Amino acid sequence: MASESQSATAQVLSESGIPVAPAPWDLKARSWIFVLSPLSKQANFPAGWAAPYQAEALAGGGEFIGGPGMIMVVSYTETPVGPYDEVMYVPGRWKYADGTTGTRITRIYVSTAASMENGRRNWNIPKQVASFSFTEDPATAVWSLAVSPLDAPSAPFFKVSVGRIPLLSSFRIPFSSKILGNLNTLVQPPLPQGSSPEEMGTEKWAVLTPLMKQKLRFTKVKGEFEDGKVGDGIGFPAVVPWGLAYQMEDVVMDFVVPEWRDELK
Repeated sequence: MASESQSATAQVLSESGIPVAPAPWDLKARSWIFVLSPLSKQANFPAGWAAPYQAEALAGGGEFIGGPGMIMVVSYTETPVGPYDEVMYVPGRWKYADGTTGTRITRIYVSTAASMENGRRNWNIPKQVASFSFTEDPATAVWSLAVSPLDAPSAPFFKVSVGRIPLLSSFRIPFSSKILGNLNTLVQPPLPQGSSPEEMGTEKWAVLTPLMKQKLRFTKVKGEFEDGKVGDGIGFPAVVPWGLAYQMEDVVMDFVVPEWRDELK
């Protein structure tokens, strides 16, 4: 029988049996940002920009104002739910009637169900689970990432390769997200329930500004689908990133408790 103190510190499990890990989260990781050319206000989002069952929710609320988009790959080494990998798509920025502005994650995959369920519950991040495969060529220091459906690991929907730039990649620059101010703010709409219990739905808007500090260096990126695209246009947007990318090392991140709002227009 567990002692009273052990019982008091036992983790709470969700209805799906996954440990509940509420915000805030203190995280350690390494990550990469691939910048995308800006979409105009009138542009349609690229095919694959959101999961079909989440697209209506993720398109609603506020006004899309364009600006540069980005793809971010993160390999977390320390989190409240253990290590996991992640890839996300951010189309640009939105503004709202009350003056709030922020980016919005519309497509994101993670390697564990614990990250998916807690990310959806804590911040309205529309996570889904997928299979991640990292490979590296020790002779060239080029690494590649393929992300695939769990039931079709040999059919990736996201593929990139990342390599060093002679001399330029040797420099590491200390960087803190504090200098970005509200440019780093996320505004995430409430999510619909998915097909599995872990793909939980939510009811309110989440507004948050994650805090990060890291060492930044420049690298180069190439999409491994036709014409340099990173995605297949179904599971992930078929977009072409800029060739120059950012690699962040020794990342320390605070994913804060969000401000919950009943609605944003």
